[in-house]
Amino acid sequence: MRASAPASSANLGAGFDSLALALDLRCDVTAELASEWEIAEDHGGFLRKAAERISDDPLRIEVRSDIPVGKGLGSSAAVLAALELAVARLQGAPDRLDRVFESVALAEGHPDNAAAAVYGGLVLAGEGEVHRLEVHPSLSVLVAVPAETLPTGDAREALPESVPFAVASRTGRRAVSVVEGLRTGSIDLLRGGLGDELHEPHRVAMRPVIGKLLAAATAAGAGFVAISGAGPSVLALVTDTSRSEVTWALEEAVGNGAVLNPAIASEGVR
Repeated sequence: MRASAPASSANLGAGFDSLALALDLRCDVTAELASEWEIAEDHGGFLRKAAERISDDPLRIEVRSDIPVGKGLGSSAAVLAALELAVARLQGAPDRLDRVFESVALAEGHPDNAAAAVYGGLVLAGEGEVHRLEVHPSLSVLVAVPAETLPTGDAREALPESVPFAVASRTGRRAVSVVEGLRTGSIDLLRGGLGDELHEPHRVAMRPVIGKLLAAATAAGAGFVAISGAGPSVLALVTDTSRSEVTWALEEAVGNGAVLNPAIASEGVR
């Protein structure tokens, strides 16, 4: 049985652990019954552990993915979502996206990438609930993917346990500005959501290329720019008038990396 799930860009600045946008780079998983476990390129036994939680029988698992790994694009959430659905189908169970979401969110430790991978589009995710939000059709996505990686665990360990009240207040304003800017296509609102203080400064300090990419996209006229997930990839929202200039600026800044132009994935796991 086969299933497929999209990449995702989580946080979107001030929407830390709550907002995510599904991107049309997909991970395909095929699962078949086997006499013994067969999983190619299962680094650290990640897939085997996930599969053993949902199958008592050994499986042959094949993964084909267009999602860069370790770059902040939700590769682990995508493969887990696709694996969950593929195994459920193999077992003859009906497609239950709510159960897939709950399982992936639990495994990930936060719901944002899980929600985008399962439901697609722009999502607001919390404990046990997901809401689909709107994205204005005038906006499109660029993602600068540096050659280096940043493990999610390391990126989270660098975060403080608390922040000043004033930072929390500004973060709330930024998050509302981003969501409404995405809905309306207002560049002024999107730019009002720039400058996250919760997590981005700590991750920029870990990988200076992130700061270089954020600055390049902003200077070139991007409507919005943020670290994608834990990084080091950077997401920029552009319009038809700014796409070429921002693309060129990111290509100059990313060095040996790449600049991608994925569509927003309206469909999640399938």
